[in-house]
Amino acid sequence: MAKNKFYSDYDRSTVITILICMTVIAVGCVLGIAYLFQYGFYNSGDNGSTAKSIAVQQYTLDDIEQARDYYSCLIETNDEYRINYYKTNFSPSQTNFVFSITDIGGKTLFSNYASDPAVPEGGYKDEDLGYSGSSDFFLSGGESGIATLRLKYSIVVNSELQARDKYQQAFQWIELADSLKYFLFLALAVVVAAIIVLLVFITINAGTCNSETGEVIPGFVDRMPIELCAAFMLVTLVTAWIVIGLTSAADTGMVVNNIIIVIVCVVIMLVLMAFLSTLSVRVKLGKLYKSMIAYRIYQHIKRRTPRDKRKAKAQGSSGVFRKLIFGIVLYILSEAVILSFTAYFGLIDNTFTPDSVFKVFLVLWALTRLIIIPIFSMIAINLHYVKEEGQKLAEGVLGDDIASKLSISSIRAHGRNLDLIRKEINKAMEQELKTEKLKTELLTNVSHDIKTPLTSISSFAELLEREDLTEAQRREYAGVLKRHTQKLSDLVNELIEASQITAGTWKINLEKASLNIALTQAVEEFMYNFEQCGLLPRMSLPQKDLFVMCDGESMWRLLSNIFSNVCKYAMHETDVNIALYEESGKAVVKVTNLTETMEDIDGDTLMGRFYRADESGHTEGHGLGLSIAKSLAEMQGGSFNVSCSGGVFTAVLEFDIIK
Repeated sequence: MAKNKFYSDYDRSTVITILICMTVIAVGCVLGIAYLFQYGFYNSGDNGSTAKSIAVQQYTLDDIEQARDYYSCLIETNDEYRINYYKTNFSPSQTNFVFSITDIGGKTLFSNYASDPAVPEGGYKDEDLGYSGSSDFFLSGGESGIATLRLKYSIVVNSELQARDKYQQAFQWIELADSLKYFLFLALAVVVAAIIVLLVFITINAGTCNSETGEVIPGFVDRMPIELCAAFMLVTLVTAWIVIGLTSAADTGMVVNNIIIVIVCVVIMLVLMAFLSTLSVRVKLGKLYKSMIAYRIYQHIKRRTPRDKRKAKAQGSSGVFRKLIFGIVLYILSEAVILSFTAYFGLIDNTFTPDSVFKVFLVLWALTRLIIIPIFSMIAINLHYVKEEGQKLAEGVLGDDIASKLSISSIRAHGRNLDLIRKEINKAMEQELKTEKLKTELLTNVSHDIKTPLTSISSFAELLEREDLTEAQRREYAGVLKRHTQKLSDLVNELIEASQITAGTWKINLEKASLNIALTQAVEEFMYNFEQCGLLPRMSLPQKDLFVMCDGESMWRLLSNIFSNVCKYAMHETDVNIALYEESGKAVVKVTNLTETMEDIDGDTLMGRFYRADESGHTEGHGLGLSIAKSLAEMQGGSFNVSCSGGVFTAVLEFDIIK
């Protein structure tokens, strides 16, 4: 079988990567030149002084505020920590910000660069300092009241004396930018030339060909109408223009603006490359004009008009054809309206400027494409999806919802019909499997749990009929009979409860109640059972009551099942931790304890019907307690989950808090 290869042997991904890099460099050069113009680098004799002044203005605002606080600490608070912090930050080795504080008469009170306040500039010469300024502020003078002080500052500009701080780094970058300001034009010219060469190279070598015949093979984009490709490129340009405009208007900051501009320009370059490539492939195939929608419509009409031999067979598709013609006419009318609007307001009525009219035209033109192209694409995609899903359904394959993935209302209605059929089939199959599983579990587990106590009852009843038994033996056998009778009664009651919950006949009367009180009462009533099992409950309750909507009887049954399960499987002489707390607007009851028979078991297994962790049967229970507890929690609007990991059993009960 012949394999496809690129039209020309070259590493396409490498060339595209180089093109993207060149685009980023070109955009960077343009942005750099724009910023240099903005900050006056190209003004005669500026040499970056404007940019330095702006940087100093921005940086000194914070330094002035800290210098005031520094002097305030020295005079008022005597905060050693802050004084040492400022002393270090304003030392000659850490900052180029030289400041002195004077009173209203001009007497120097403090300076960060001189041990002697009388030397405010620390011995620097005039040529060492620049960008000076001053700022007045007020300071409490104790008994003398409020004192007016003046902070004078300068920036060290002598590169040999400068400390490596934000001023020095900013000056270095500005000087570097000033030295490269004319080089950017040369770099931009070279990069633009390289981009043009790469685009020409990619366009000439676009497409894939058969390795044996050498014929060019069109791709997916090459089979699309050329108008759609051109519309997509134009929409991309308009969208990019709008995005850049909105980003600038949102004042997101220089860095974010630059990143967005670079990304948008890279996307535009990739779209332009793809458009030029598909044009090249169409030219190589000799089908440039044949891929136009107008040509295809013309050929379709030409094939239908000569004869009426297949008129009866064509009537089935005439409705679709009429709808297509109607859509084309509507499209032409919308274009005529847009052109009329542009001609009137741009040429006849002078209310608006030609530039604004042109921008509105571009927006309207792009909007019509944004509406028409997705509609036809969605119709085709929806029909294809419905066809595939209908075929799967006919073959007995039940997939996901169909209607939810359809976007056309008329087609979605058909999808709903298919979904109803699928759901009914799925529901019938699940119900059948569930029924068979429940029957099997019921026969297996219940028959065993009933047979065991009945056998014991029968055996001990026969023993009680013997006349040679002592009174102590009779009492012992009667106690055994009572125990097994109670066990049988508990099983029947649990089966009835499970049946009522499953059938939906269990009565629930939701009322606002305090979970603190319900939990405390349940623990107190189970205290005797805990003591009999050698367990010590440790409760943790919040200070305020947590109110939830619950049914009192069902909540008691729920907590009873949890504590009963703890008593059956907890390790003796250990603690049972019972905590109630609030988390994300929910009241959470968490019960944890160490177990003897359980190691690592997931929650779904533990809450399965008739599941018992102690399969030997030495532990009392029928495996219904946790399953009933989960159902009761959900019927009251809560949730119940259990888990066992590393021999630690955890039960978590959650209800929404009612304020």
